[in-house]
Amino acid sequence: MLQILRKKAQSPFIQIIVVIIALVFIFWGVGANLNGDRQSALVVNGETITFQEFQQAYDTAYQRLSDQFGGTVPKGLAETFGVKQQVIMQLVQTTLLRQGAEEMGLQVSAQEIRKIIEEMVQFQENGVFSIDRYKTVLAANRMAPTKFEDSMRFDRLSEVAAREISNFAGAVTNFEIEEIYRRQNEKIAVNYVQITPGQYVDKVTIDDTKLKAWFETVKDNYKSAPHIKLKYLAVTYDEVGRKVEIDTSKIEEYYRNNLETFQVPEQRHARHILLSAGEKDSAERHQAQAGKAAEVRKIALTGKDFSEVAKEYSEEPSKDSGGDLGFFSAGQMVPTFDQAVFAMQPGEISEVVKTQFGYHIIKLEEIQAAKTSPLAEAADEIKTILQRKEAENLAFQVANDAYEGIIGAGSLTKYAETHPDTPIAQTDFFTKSNAPAALKTDTQFLDKAFELNKGELSSLIKGQTGYAVLFAEDIKEPEIPAFESIKDTLVKDYQAAESKKFAETSAGELLKNLHDGKTLEAMAEKMGIAVLASGFITQSGQNDKTTFPSALLGDAFLLSASVPLPEKPGKVGDDFFVYTFVDRQTPALPDDSEEIAQYRQNLLRAKQQQLLSAWLRHQEMNAEITRHPSL
Repeated sequence: MLQILRKKAQSPFIQIIVVIIALVFIFWGVGANLNGDRQSALVVNGETITFQEFQQAYDTAYQRLSDQFGGTVPKGLAETFGVKQQVIMQLVQTTLLRQGAEEMGLQVSAQEIRKIIEEMVQFQENGVFSIDRYKTVLAANRMAPTKFEDSMRFDRLSEVAAREISNFAGAVTNFEIEEIYRRQNEKIAVNYVQITPGQYVDKVTIDDTKLKAWFETVKDNYKSAPHIKLKYLAVTYDEVGRKVEIDTSKIEEYYRNNLETFQVPEQRHARHILLSAGEKDSAERHQAQAGKAAEVRKIALTGKDFSEVAKEYSEEPSKDSGGDLGFFSAGQMVPTFDQAVFAMQPGEISEVVKTQFGYHIIKLEEIQAAKTSPLAEAADEIKTILQRKEAENLAFQVANDAYEGIIGAGSLTKYAETHPDTPIAQTDFFTKSNAPAALKTDTQFLDKAFELNKGELSSLIKGQTGYAVLFAEDIKEPEIPAFESIKDTLVKDYQAAESKKFAETSAGELLKNLHDGKTLEAMAEKMGIAVLASGFITQSGQNDKTTFPSALLGDAFLLSASVPLPEKPGKVGDDFFVYTFVDRQTPALPDDSEEIAQYRQNLLRAKQQQLLSAWLRHQEMNAEITRHPSL
């Protein structure tokens, strides 16, 4: 329908309709349920979670993720981490916990809430709770004390419910402690060979007949990317904002009215090491990771550079920077992590801290005291904020006027002829990967561009940087290149593909021979490859001298003297590994070991988490949960 409207834009009747549709799309959003309750993001057993509450939770989660990557995560990239889905799950589970607490008759007293509020740094002056500051901060955020305290009570009820449910977890037995100790400290040794595609490159014979036949099976992999050639009009917030003059009095007024915004709370700089274990992981995984975290903490306490320990053992993206989380204030991290950091002193290394992400060892590097930025420092930031605010309104007016003019003129080209001062950009053919900077920095513009057909005019598009109107002058559809034009590339790719097949076949035949009674040493000698020894190695891969892949340790630990061979070769990347069991060491936990208490505590935590997760899954299955279509 929209395509028809755009192509027949010369009709006055159609022009009016398109403008109306454009306005509706901008203000309400395509696909919005106008008859529904736009304020209800989620409804859990009849209890409403508003879009404002969802947005606040999302902003907190996004900021936390952004801080971990140095504050540079685009909103689009954040969704590849599933941030929205995590926030939805968190809000639903928190609501179910609170509802469960009420069903169990749990309550949170006013005195308890008052104590929690008095300990919040946001409401303190010189380390002491200030009622005036409390009222000022809440007023600045347009929240009444009663509403805020109700919100705190709701949140606290969820925490109390989680604690009470977790307390039903069974006691940890000595047998369980011995079993987890054995699993974490057990070692095996294997002999193995590594078979790589590179060993078979010379065996690959190539002629045009084979190469052309293979190309027919994979030719879609060599398709060119779609190309588009555009004319477009972009009205960006930055461009409009630079033309907006802001009076000094407005800057001062904004500073006075938003003083709390420029009150920088105490900031703490920390590093961490994470041994990952999520809510969906098994109790065994939690036990193993908790034990490994305890071992890594011992290494960190020896005085070894904490950042180097993080690079070696941590299991999340910040490991590359030595576990550096930068500076953050209270409340920006998940509660248990946050509590641990703000109870530490610089240079201190924490006990193992469990969160929904796994088991952390934290080192506090530095503390920056709370402060209020003076007006002189905040003026440029305030000016930018006020310019952006004005620009968002003005940009729509400018862009919408231009769009109406384009529709009235019948085309972007004709509009440009009558409006020579309006900057109409024109591109050569480009792909998504080499788009012009103005389009590449705004994924909304870029995505909409590649949805257009040749000769089609877009609607007025609202992007992250402003508004745009796009016209597809020409399109080059993806093409399969001629065989001769990419023959050199095809030769290399065919050679690599066939080499992998040879390596896989060779590894399979070798393992079959071992199952038939041949020895690894004899077969390796026949094949002209070396037999390697792993040495004794733990399930966590602790053995600095071994080159045996850690990815194969899970399968290797299933081997024994009675079952010395795996069912199939191991594969890591393009290489194949054939290995055979040599020996196993199974240590016993000393009765007087200082680790027993730590193991007992970690196992109990894992049981509690498992019980709480099971309770939440049961509640979710039996709950009536609806979510707005836009989520």
